Amino acid sequence: MAKDRIGRAVGPQIITDNRKIVTAAGTRVQLETTSNVVSYIILTAETDNTGVIVVGASTVVATVLTRRGIPLSAGDSISLGAVDLADIYLDSTVSGDGVTYLCLV
Repeated sequence: MAKDRIGRAVGPQIITDNRKIVTAAGTRVQLETTSNVVSYIILTAETDNTGVIVVGASTVVATVLTRRGIPLSAGDSISLGAVDLADIYLDSTVSGDGVTYLCLV
């Protein structure tokens, strides 16, 4: 059995992945619309994005003058631990930009 960093035995975790697109720039979207608590997530801005995608809470804003959240350029990543995917929102400066993500459940 695998062990964590402290040496405690841990069982296997399920790996899931998905993709989310911001269809209309300036309109925030939830990463997932139903509650889905994961132990870890890595979000990566798609490598063909032409604008900036911003990851944050329900108050996320991509517009530069009022930006809220963490901005990601194409290929940039952010990792979060122990989070509900329904609490993560995205906004973008360009319509059609998005993220791909991998989770440990």
